[in-house]
Amino acid sequence: MKNQSLNQGGANNQQAGGTPTAQPTQAALESAIGGFVLTGDEVCQEDGKPVIYYFGYAGCPHCTWNHPIMEAVAKKFPTQIAFHDNMDKLDQDQDIQEKYASISQGAVPFFVFGCKYARLGSGENYGEAEEAKFLTALICKLTDSQPEKVCTPVKDLIDQIK
Repeated sequence: MKNQSLNQGGANNQQAGGTPTAQPTQAALESAIGGFVLTGDEVCQEDGKPVIYYFGYAGCPHCTWNHPIMEAVAKKFPTQIAFHDNMDKLDQDQDIQEKYASISQGAVPFFVFGCKYARLGSGENYGEAEEAKFLTALICKLTDSQPEKVCTPVKDLIDQIK
């Protein structure tokens, strides 16, 4: 995975009283597909739809590579997901950034799909076509394979996802 570090400071991983809280790192979590990991969290929703978060900024070449792919994939799910496109809006959805700081390590591009799957880094190593398939399959898993015309072509990948 290719990523770029941000110097924004990380989340405060301490409980009241100063005791550090244990948060799993990406390496310690179970893998899904396309470099994503299972967070162990329940699916988060907005208006009954799974929320898809993308974090990146224009000064990051890996973000600018992945962003148009993420946008194109999200457009395939116009009524099935709530897409939070945080390209150049790193002050948005701070709660999600902080919640998954142990995975993101304060770097971008960072993806959180339905609070169930997360990935730090771009999919450049997979290439555009494969990256689009991975992103599509993960979203299909969250939308119960809807819309069918979008999800049927990636059924084999969906079946590999827990």
